[in-house]
Amino acid sequence: MGSGKNRLKRKRRGSGPNLRLRMGAIAAIAVLALLITSVRLISIQGMDSMQLAEKALSNRLVTRTLPADRGQILASDGTVLADSVSRYQLVVDQENVAQYKVDGKLVGAWGAAEALAKPLNTDPGLIYPKLVGDKRWNPVAKGLTSETWRAVQKLDVLGVSAEEYSVRSYPAGGIAGNLVGFLSSDGTAQAGLEMAYDKELSGTDGQQQYERGARGEIIPLGDNNIKDAVDGEGLQTTIDPDLQYYAQQAIEEQRKKHKAESGSIVIKDVKTGKILAAADAPTVDPNSPGEVDGDDRGSRIFTDVFEPGSTAKMVTAAALLDQGLVTPKSEFTVPDKWKAPNDEEFRDSHPHEDEKLTFAGILAQSSNTGTILAGQKLTEAQRYEYMKKFGFGSTTGIGFPAETGGILHPYQDWDGRTKYTVMFGQGVAANALQTTDVISTIANGGVHVPSRLVDGMISPKGQTVSDPAGKTQRVVSKKAADQTLRMLEGVVAEGTGKSAQVSGYRVAGKTGTAQAPAAEGGGYDGYTASFVGVLPAEDPQLAISVTLQRPRDGYYGGQAAAPVFSDVAGFAMRHLRIPPSTEKPDLPAREWK
Repeated sequence: MGSGKNRLKRKRRGSGPNLRLRMGAIAAIAVLALLITSVRLISIQGMDSMQLAEKALSNRLVTRTLPADRGQILASDGTVLADSVSRYQLVVDQENVAQYKVDGKLVGAWGAAEALAKPLNTDPGLIYPKLVGDKRWNPVAKGLTSETWRAVQKLDVLGVSAEEYSVRSYPAGGIAGNLVGFLSSDGTAQAGLEMAYDKELSGTDGQQQYERGARGEIIPLGDNNIKDAVDGEGLQTTIDPDLQYYAQQAIEEQRKKHKAESGSIVIKDVKTGKILAAADAPTVDPNSPGEVDGDDRGSRIFTDVFEPGSTAKMVTAAALLDQGLVTPKSEFTVPDKWKAPNDEEFRDSHPHEDEKLTFAGILAQSSNTGTILAGQKLTEAQRYEYMKKFGFGSTTGIGFPAETGGILHPYQDWDGRTKYTVMFGQGVAANALQTTDVISTIANGGVHVPSRLVDGMISPKGQTVSDPAGKTQRVVSKKAADQTLRMLEGVVAEGTGKSAQVSGYRVAGKTGTAQAPAAEGGGYDGYTASFVGVLPAEDPQLAISVTLQRPRDGYYGGQAAAPVFSDVAGFAMRHLRIPPSTEKPDLPAREWK
């Protein structure tokens, strides 16, 4: 029993220090756990507060695009053909709109709808569904003018703001509309100069990031970063708006009179190559391009091809004279019909007895058989090379969208008929600008001056950088060109182009009548009537072409196209104040005995 007590005492004495150690360890662990928990809580709270702060900032931060102004397109005198105007899209924060008060009274989304209805010229019931809800951004109306947006701002409606954007405007309406082109609803260039110079006109959008308050306003001392927009360059065209308007009216009137599908007029400065007018009919108003068919929204002057017909006889004449194979006085006996060695048969447009015509008379009478009789002196390679040098088969380099180079097959591919027909403008195709270029080159002493539609670019600061003039090229000798020009003057004075005469001015030119290719199925459908001319013939300043496609009521070039030339050329001379001719022409004889 005594020994048991001793054991109990030893046990109790042994358990005291161990218990204290255990209790101390437990306390230390508890303190450590508390410290770790506190640190974790502090860290989590700190992170949460940072995240909450970042989230709050992101809710306040707004990034918006600062649209670059698209460059203007101007006529030669500064008339604005295309411009950009500011418009606004009204947007709302629906949660803020719900807190809208008037005179201290909460009126919410319905009160905001009633306030906004007046400047937006609409009914509150139509606006209300766009204002009520929990969206932080919701569009309400688009296309607001600056005046309307200012009226909305004066209402001080909580949560209402606007986003600025630009839309394209065409102040001159349909004047040069087919040249200028237009943009789609999303701002994509669709046609004309808008498309050709889209990169230069567009500029580069900027960006603004800012903090906004409850009303959508910019917080002045908040984060506010701006990358400025770089506006697009302007475009200075060569178009004279008065000439353009007059030409458009004239060709549209003639198109309707002769029931033609389409028509065009090109007016080119012979010396500089500048296109002063390029009129299409039908025309398009770029403000509403959807009102016309798709085919009428571009410019057929550059995109449509046709057989030039007898206007191409100018090329044959110039080539023969340049090679010294004929003179204007060379004598030919011209039959009504002519059969080639390969049995291909050709005839003139009107039956006639054999005629004793000079080469000048052949051109004045526009004789197909006479042109072949003279033209066969040229080799097939020479016929091809001169047509190529005059611009057939290649684009003009003017850079207009979808411009065609026409059709000129290699002479090795010509069949037994084509090798003759190309000499009077069949079996070859060109656009209206190319045919204008031909007579312009002849009128310029045989030197081709590239056509120009753009005079230069205008920087956002208003500085004009002129486009360099294209490289000129001699096509035929000056002597050959001058002789051809005198013969073409005879065409207007005494031949098929009498209807192209302009009172007070000497005119040189050529009529053209050719079959028009059918739109489908091959073959031909109707005719192309044309006239190309220059004046004053003694010192040519302007080259003008008139083309009517598939006229149904009178289709000869001298009948349908030449009178329009006379009208438009007369106006152009008066408008540009070009002095009348003072000398009478010395025309080569048309017949021989």
